[in-house]
Amino acid sequence: MTFTPRRAAIIIAITLLAAVATQLFYIGEVSPTDDALLRKITWVSEMALYSVLTMAALALIARGTMPLVWSAVALAGIVNILQLGIGLAEFGPAAEAKDPKVFASVLGGAFFLYFHAKAMIGMAAIGTGLAAWGRATALAKGLGGLTVIAGAAAVGLNLLGMADGMAWVMQAGAAGTTATALFGISVLAQRFEA
Repeated sequence: MTFTPRRAAIIIAITLLAAVATQLFYIGEVSPTDDALLRKITWVSEMALYSVLTMAALALIARGTMPLVWSAVALAGIVNILQLGIGLAEFGPAAEAKDPKVFASVLGGAFFLYFHAKAMIGMAAIGTGLAAWGRATALAKGLGGLTVIAGAAAVGLNLLGMADGMAWVMQAGAAGTTATALFGISVLAQRFEA
C-alpha cells in the first residue's frame, strides 16, 4: 500500500474509533464480570491498535500538515502501549504480593500513563477541532467546536487525574473517550491532506 498522508490519517481515525469500541466493551462486558481471558484479549487487541496508530502517526509527523497533532497522537499511542503492558505483565504478580501497597503502586503508575495518553489525545482533538472550525461549512464548524470542547475537557480532567489519581478515573476516562471519538470523526470528515 502506498503511503499518503490522507491514508495514514484515515488509519489513525479508524484505529482510534476501534479503541473507543474496545473501551466501551471493556466497561460494559469485561469489567463487571472480571473475566481474565476477555480482559487479556481486549488489552492485547488495544495494544495492536495502538501499535498501528503509533506507526501511522510517526509517519505523519514528518509528512503531514499538522505535525504537533500527529506528535500528540504518536505519544498517546506509545504511552497506551506502556500502560497496557503494565496491565498485562504486572497486575497479576503485583496483586499476589503480600503488601497491598505493591499493587496500589503498580495500578497508580498504569493509570498515570492512562491519564497522560488521554490528555495527549485531548490535545490532538483540540488541534483537529480548530482545523475543522476553519472550514467554511456550518457542519464542519459545529463538529470542530465540539471536538475542541471535548479535547479541552479531556486535557483538564486527565491533568487532574495525573495530579490526584484514581479519584478522577471515571470523569477523565469518559472525557478522554469522548475526545477520542470526536477526534476520529473529525479526521474522517475533513478533506485536508493530514
